[in-house]
Amino acid sequence: MLKIEKHIDIGGKKGRVISKAITDVIKEFGERAEIKDLKKLEIFVSKDPVKLCRKILYPPKAKLRRHSELREWITENAPSFSYWAEGKTPVIMLNANERVFKGRNYEAIKGLFAHELMHLLNKLDGIEDKLEEEAENAAKNIFVFLDKHKEVRPFTRERLLVSFVRVTTTTLLFIKDVLANSRAMSFGFDEHLYANYRSSLSDVGGIKFTEEGILKALREDKKHVLDNAYLMYVGLNMSWITFKMFHHNIWVKKLQELTKIYVPRIIKRNGDEVLKELLNLRSASDEKQIAKILKISQQSYFNVVQYFCRKLRK
Repeated sequence: MLKIEKHIDIGGKKGRVISKAITDVIKEFGERAEIKDLKKLEIFVSKDPVKLCRKILYPPKAKLRRHSELREWITENAPSFSYWAEGKTPVIMLNANERVFKGRNYEAIKGLFAHELMHLLNKLDGIEDKLEEEAENAAKNIFVFLDKHKEVRPFTRERLLVSFVRVTTTTLLFIKDVLANSRAMSFGFDEHLYANYRSSLSDVGGIKFTEEGILKALREDKKHVLDNAYLMYVGLNMSWITFKMFHHNIWVKKLQELTKIYVPRIIKRNGDEVLKELLNLRSASDEKQIAKILKISQQSYFNVVQYFCRKLRK
């Protein structure tokens, strides 16, 4: 029998709602499938996730299998995550500062936890390790693009390499999210996932990246503005991908309304190429499609960079 240890640093009725949502997801999933090879699970809901994550990252004398993944999480302050090191108790961390916890949104909390539970199960099944191998293989493509690149500040080859690594690793996270959501939906957590996305995306509207604004930032050596615009466009629109796969078209429309973001046409056109290929992803075993998504994300990002580099040379 699966042993659950909850550490929730929110008291009162809200804490009870969170606890019930977690318990119900595990119970409902357990009724539909066996949680293979999972005997114990630690779940944290914390208002200080970075501090707690550091404890997980640097325990005494521990050799952590996913050291780089957690370091990235701390650096980026990603909202929630699942973690497993071989021989250790699997961990799911939920950031209590996320919008979904602002109220007592039981359905949305269930959706968030179901999503992270599927990530964890994909890790335990070795799926996410295989995805990381695909990303390592895709890294070889980067040097082909770098050889084609004609330098113009701020896009020196060295700094462009950093951006390519960011784009590749972020696209890998998008793939992991699509697969986690697909697994969650296959077990009937569709409405809960939608409630989570609807809550977390409810204050996104109004983000705007103009071509003039991006060029101004680039001339001021702020390369990250272009990278952010590209990844934010793809990342926000990625939220509706799995719902489209499962033909929840009304929810797709509502999420698209929530994630409206203004970007230059060059970013939209190339970002849409990545989204189209994500829609064709059906399984973690489809190595050919995963490799294609990663390569197209690199190519589409390179197209965007080359467009702005031509503008900078004028």
